[in-house]
Amino acid sequence: MEGIKHRRHIICAAMAVILIAGLLYRVARWNENDTLTIQEPNETLADSSELSWNEAAQEPEEPATVAVHVSGAVAHPDRVYFLAVGARIQEAIEIAGGATEDADLAQLNLAQKIVDGQKIYVPRQGEVLQQVPTDAEKIGENQQKPLTNINLASKIELDALPGIGAAYAQNILDYREEHGGFTSVEEIMKVKGIGESTFEKIKDCITVE
Repeated sequence: MEGIKHRRHIICAAMAVILIAGLLYRVARWNENDTLTIQEPNETLADSSELSWNEAAQEPEEPATVAVHVSGAVAHPDRVYFLAVGARIQEAIEIAGGATEDADLAQLNLAQKIVDGQKIYVPRQGEVLQQVPTDAEKIGENQQKPLTNINLASKIELDALPGIGAAYAQNILDYREEHGGFTSVEEIMKVKGIGESTFEKIKDCITVE
C-alpha cells in the first residue's frame, strides 16, 4: 500500500509540474504579444501629405486679362474693358456695345491683337486716323489715334492736344466762332496764345477737313 501511495504522490507532483510549466509558458506568450511595437513613420505618406498641403495652400491662378480703353464710334465709349490675353480689336469693339452706324471700321485692323493699357479709337466717317508712337510699339504693336479736326472738335478734344490746355482750347473755340472756322492748320497760329512753338507740337495732330 505504501508503494502505491508513493507512486501516486510522484504522479501528482509530475502533473503539478507540467501544469505550472504550461501556465508559465502561456503567461510568457501573452506578455510577448502585448509588447508595444513602435514603427518608424512612413516617409512616403508624410511626403504625400506635405505635398497635398502645399498644393492646397497655393492660391488658384486667375485668368490672364488685359485692360483696354475703347472710345470713339461705339455704343458705350470712353470706358475701360477687360478681355482675355490675345483678344483682338474686333472683340474690344463688341464688348463696348459694337460700332455705331457712322463708324469707319475700314481704318482699323480688326484682327490686331490688343495689349494691356491700349486705347482703341473707332473713327467716324470723315475722320482720319494717324499712327502715333505709343508704349505698345515697344512690344511690336501700333496704336491708332485720329487727327483732331479743329473746325469740329469740342473743348475737351482741343484741351487734349499737346501744349494746348483749357485756356487755349477756349481761345480756339472763340476764334472759330468769330471767323467761321479755319481754312488751314497754320491758321491756328492766329489764335491768341498759340505761336510757332505750340504749332510745332500740334501740327501733326490736327486737320481742318
